Amino acid sequence: MNDKYGVLLAISSLPGDHGIGDFGQAAYTFADTIKAKGYKYWQILPINPVGPGNSPYISVCSEAIEPRYIDLNWLVKKGLLNSVKKYPSGDKVDYQKVWEFKKTYLMRAFINFKKHPFRGYKKFLKENQWVYPYAVFTYFRGVNNFAIWNSWNPEMKFYYDNHAINEIPKGAENECEFYIFCQFIAKLQYEALRDYLKKIDLKLIADCPFYVGIDSTDCWLNKDQFVMNEHYEPTLVSGCPPDAFSDDGQLWGTPIFDFEKMQKDNFKFLVHRIGYLASTCDYLRLDHFRAWDTYCVIPATDENARRGEWKIGPRTKFFDSLFAAYPDINVIAEDLGELFQSVHDLRDYYEFPGMYITQFTIFDEWCKSKDTQIVYPGTHDNDTLQGWINNLDENAISFLKRRFGEGDLFELIFDFTWEMDSYMTIFPLQDLMRLDTSARMNLPGTVGSPNWEWKLVDSSYIKKIKYGL
Repeated sequence: MNDKYGVLLAISSLPGDHGIGDFGQAAYTFADTIKAKGYKYWQILPINPVGPGNSPYISVCSEAIEPRYIDLNWLVKKGLLNSVKKYPSGDKVDYQKVWEFKKTYLMRAFINFKKHPFRGYKKFLKENQWVYPYAVFTYFRGVNNFAIWNSWNPEMKFYYDNHAINEIPKGAENECEFYIFCQFIAKLQYEALRDYLKKIDLKLIADCPFYVGIDSTDCWLNKDQFVMNEHYEPTLVSGCPPDAFSDDGQLWGTPIFDFEKMQKDNFKFLVHRIGYLASTCDYLRLDHFRAWDTYCVIPATDENARRGEWKIGPRTKFFDSLFAAYPDINVIAEDLGELFQSVHDLRDYYEFPGMYITQFTIFDEWCKSKDTQIVYPGTHDNDTLQGWINNLDENAISFLKRRFGEGDLFELIFDFTWEMDSYMTIFPLQDLMRLDTSARMNLPGTVGSPNWEWKLVDSSYIKKIKYGL
């Protein structure tokens, strides 16, 4: 059996009883299903608390886990809840309604937990001190109507300049302890799932965004690590300059790291962030890898990225510091797009596997994958393979028929991708089920619904997986 194949599916896209995929039985069933079909890897998206537009790529905390992923049925088994009603099933996640539904039960469980705390809770607090600032930050966001921290009063803005890391504001104890409780339970459940994946020898690939949002504990606690003015407002933001695909470029708007200052302490903040996330999985995919080599800066006052400029990133200085602290982590480089040769050189210097996307390369007959690359028909940012084929024009269809011959284009391209040289080959579950555009996960450059909402309705997907080993 070839052990290089894997499946891409976000935790949120799993079926389940409560409106969103979570760490419950459906996750174990999915793992068993793809393992039984011969797959070796399960790739997920970031599991941090979702940010604007419910995106998992802009989170309020790099270490925290999205509390919506907590399995409520587990809380019943552990005696923290008597029972839980089922949430209406569907193929889309309504993040707001799901949180309202789950929060009600989580608060009940929290009340019972306070009466009889679980063994290991004190150890969790000792080993995960990031959870205190996360809870305090979440509390402060609420009392400030979710305004960004740089507009808070000085006591809140500089809270940890004057308080111990585990000190909670007076009057906020119950609410903060609830947020801490949610993280404790989420981590317990995630680690139990990881232990099971290890038991059945299914490797987990997780994902790490390059930037952090300004509305995050990462930025609030590390103000001096970003390019900001005296009011803690970004003066430069992230994006990509204009190219052949966009006259305006891409304006992402997240604050820029101050790499010159970071270098003075060997990138301590970033080394911890990447190292921590890498410790939670078998392989960590570094999104927007090119920015470690060259990153784009745009004046924060601009409305587009036309004035975007490339700056030299930390390159080997960062990765040498990272591997000095975490020598055993496994990294995948998301090296897509038009790249400078120096990006390829940085990737190859550390022998990081890169990425190869069939949808991006199939019209170039000279473009071949390598056994140092992770091959995908498409990622979470692409249309499904069937949806992509459905939207091709006549010229593209004619080219593909000349290249592959007459027949079912989906099957021809699927088999072509399957047979490519690769380090790994990862198929989105949607492609194994031959789903169309209605199952697309994300459309880059857009914010909000229907991005990040697609999910499986129930376990019937198991019988609908038409392609595999």
